[in-house]
Order: sequence, then structure tokens, then C-alpha cells
Amino acid sequence: MGEIVLGAIASMLICLFLAPRFIEFLRGREFGQHIREEGPAGHHAKAGTPTMGGLIIFTAILVPFLVLSSHGVASMAVFFVAIGCAALGFADDFIKIVKRRSLGLSARYKLVGQVFLALVLWWVARHEVGLEPVILVRPFDLSLDIGPVLYFVLVFLVIAGSTNGVNLTDGLDGLAAGSSAIVLLTYTAIAFITVGQHDLALLMSAPLGRGIAPRRSAW
Repeated sequence: MGEIVLGAIASMLICLFLAPRFIEFLRGREFGQHIREEGPAGHHAKAGTPTMGGLIIFTAILVPFLVLSSHGVASMAVFFVAIGCAALGFADDFIKIVKRRSLGLSARYKLVGQVFLALVLWWVARHEVGLEPVILVRPFDLSLDIGPVLYFVLVFLVIAGSTNGVNLTDGLDGLAAGSSAIVLLTYTAIAFITVGQHDLALLMSAPLGRGIAPRRSAW
């Protein structure tokens, strides 16, 4: 329990002390956000807001997890998926900055990247961790064997749905951080009470700590 709380605190402190300096660094190099013309009028005032904040966010997750975890197969697989999603986000922001427009990485390439990440996570879950393609419906005491193909589809939908869901809320003040914090707190509790999932609980607590960082360190 101590390491899980420590991971969240470390993540929060990294954002608290590094984010303001990194924001000024980006502002000095004019790495600002470009706003879609068809977007809400209130969002046009945010043009020029520093982007690529995911670099600090992921640093706040990466450092506590790699230092405090035991690097188990399951947690490292989830961590790899997080790295992959962060890489897609970095490419998206980088293209926006270089081309100076709101459209970044095309939907086709994002989809290909998410399919690849889902394939890796599916393979590790099936062949390294040994998870069976079975869905447990606990309220009715049922178990549904969906088979390996539908299992892969489910993994893809979870990755694509969660990442794109965060993208939809990102940019609205505090909405992405607040909604993510609620979900991460739930997953941290689930992983903590599940035997042998200490590293996954730690991996969930680190972004949770970043999400509750004081306002002045937020993006």
C-alpha cells in the first residue's frame, strides 16, 4: 500500500515542480495549440496554449512506476500500451506544430497504431499471462467464452474507446483530468484488492497523482 501511495505522491510532485518550467520552455519556442475554426468561439481564446504536455504527464508516470514496480509481465504489457498511446499523442502534437494547423496525425494512422497495440496486449494476455477469453458476468454468475478473435476485438475496443474518449474531453478545462481521476481511482482499488496485481495498482496510482496535481501545474 505504501508504494502505491508513494507513486501517486511522486507523480504529483513531478508535475507540480516540472510542469510550470516546461510550459515556459514551450512558450518561449512558440509550441502552441492551433484551434479549429469550426470549434466553439470560446476555444479560440486558447490559441497558442502550449501543447505536448503529455511529455511531462508521461514522465510523471514513468519515473515512479519504473522505480517502484517489480516489472511483472502484466504491468509491463500495460505500460507498453501506455507508451504506444503516448507516442501517438506526441506524433499528433508534433505534426500540429510543424504544419501549424489543428489537424495532426490522420485517423488512419491512429487506428493502425491502436490495432497494433491491441494485438500486442492481446498476445501477452493470452500467451504470457495466461488469461482465458472468458467474460465473467458476476451478478448472474455466468461465464461467456467469446473465443480468441472476439477477445482481440474486445481488447481493441477498450484501448480505442478509452484513448479516444480522453481525446474528446481533452482541452476542456479540468474535464479530462477530473473524469480520468475517477476512473483511475476505481482501477487502483480493483487492482489493489486483486491478489498479485500490486504493479498494476501502482501503474494506476501514478497518473491518478498527476490528475489531482494542483491547478497551476495542470495543462
